[in-house]
Amino acid sequence: MTSIEISPIHSERIFPNTTPTEHAVPLSLLDATTANFAYTCPIWLFERPDKIGDEFDLVDHFRQSLRITLDAYPHWAGQLKSISSLDAAKLNPEELRFPPHARRFGRIYSHYGTSEDPGVEFVTASTNATLETLSPASRTTEYPLFDRGKISLTDLVPSLRLANYLGANTVNEAGFLPPVMAVQLTKLACGGYALGMKTLHPLADIQSVMHFVQDWTKISRWILSGSPVPKPQLTPLFDPRRLDSMAAGDINGEQPDQTIIDQALSLLMHRYDWWATLALCPWPQEIPEPFRNQEHTPIGPAMPWSEWDFDAPVSHYLVHLNRSQVDKIYENTIQGISDDPGDNRISRHDAILAHIWSCITRARQLGEDAGLVHCDLAYGTRPALGLGDNFIGSPTLMMNIEMTGVELASPDIPEDERRLSIARCIRKTVNQIGDKAALSSHLHSVAYEKTPQRIWQGFLGRRHLIVTTWARAGLYEIDFGLNSSLGIRYAEGVLPTLDGDVLIKDAPSPKDRDGLSGAKNWTDHGVDVSLYLRTEDMERLIRDPVFLP
Repeated sequence: MTSIEISPIHSERIFPNTTPTEHAVPLSLLDATTANFAYTCPIWLFERPDKIGDEFDLVDHFRQSLRITLDAYPHWAGQLKSISSLDAAKLNPEELRFPPHARRFGRIYSHYGTSEDPGVEFVTASTNATLETLSPASRTTEYPLFDRGKISLTDLVPSLRLANYLGANTVNEAGFLPPVMAVQLTKLACGGYALGMKTLHPLADIQSVMHFVQDWTKISRWILSGSPVPKPQLTPLFDPRRLDSMAAGDINGEQPDQTIIDQALSLLMHRYDWWATLALCPWPQEIPEPFRNQEHTPIGPAMPWSEWDFDAPVSHYLVHLNRSQVDKIYENTIQGISDDPGDNRISRHDAILAHIWSCITRARQLGEDAGLVHCDLAYGTRPALGLGDNFIGSPTLMMNIEMTGVELASPDIPEDERRLSIARCIRKTVNQIGDKAALSSHLHSVAYEKTPQRIWQGFLGRRHLIVTTWARAGLYEIDFGLNSSLGIRYAEGVLPTLDGDVLIKDAPSPKDRDGLSGAKNWTDHGVDVSLYLRTEDMERLIRDPVFLP
């Protein structure tokens, strides 16, 4: 791997421009289930600014605009805490004011507007790397299979560990507790710059982060304009109660409604019980202290640790499918669909995911395997629940799309027939999980778990993929007002280097470099896919002539 020399210049904590009043706000039922998710962590590589003079201080501009933006997001400068006791007498005063379902063990809440607010970590750095080193301008045309393992971008995000909201935290030498969010601005040797962010997942999924960054750009452009127009109004909606109110039945009672629980258990989701196989877990895990001396009846299947080889090396490739390839994959997938209105409509995302899943299954040599293979797809619930695009939090869950290895990759099944079958399975599962009544029953079920973190909806290893999609998130619609024609070279999402992690996202547009309008459809400039696979399987995948049509 090519090393990037990062030289930290300064780190500090940034607070809202206006001191907020104290608040303690329980996060939503779904937020709490994401406690063990990886950080939400995007990186942007920007071209050299062209609207600044020698006297312009890029770092101070980002610092000032971030501080003003945090006025609308004060909880991002506060703390995340969790309910850590089963004894109501041991709850903190602010916790006693929560509704009963939010006072149960493992539920998470935001506490901000106090003297202990940690603020947002703001790091400035420089590097000897250039844009061309980090992401060649010709990547999408000349390097559609780009070995990201040779030049990692992870050093462009702050290295500090964020807050542990399920355990104890200690202050640093400056007296600050760990933050819930960190930002790094890195000046590149070519004059461009990188902006990296990481946020605790219960606080923000990618849509929340993107809404924040879009608001940040509004403030940035307002400052740069120097005009007397009023400051832009920022309207994020931080109201977790709105999501919880959509749970079926009574979530504040002593016992759940078994009829609703049965409905939730019928949904196509994994319910792996990690308490059942602690001895096999490759990293340290413990049952929470209040439950350690109790007998535990398994509430779901044990996690299939034997399917995951932790010692095997993992490769990371950035795969680019250009527009013609995406169109070909889509057209080949839907050609067998009838005109019957009842026939499932297949989206481009369905077709792309079906193609990737099938090719990976073939690379894993499961094409003659009659056992189930799983695609654990992250799903945002905002549209289905009518929460609105400005709803801030992490209202996500993970569905289990499953087919046999034979169905996914058998050479005996015609390619077009197989692709349509896979895409239909994806669409059927998405439609089932996206039903509002189904989501309401799931929320009821989560409300009564002993702890929201006990059930794992996803897994990795040979028979699983965990697929995150940032399609339509607006990654390339970020404009801080520093460039007229040249903007973002590349936007990355950082995932753990684990076998089976997949991220699907928009690709950059060459037109943006000519100052022309962007895409109308998220696939107009192709699709970028970050793939993390066991090296042996990755080598088979990139040699597969079907993978890049």
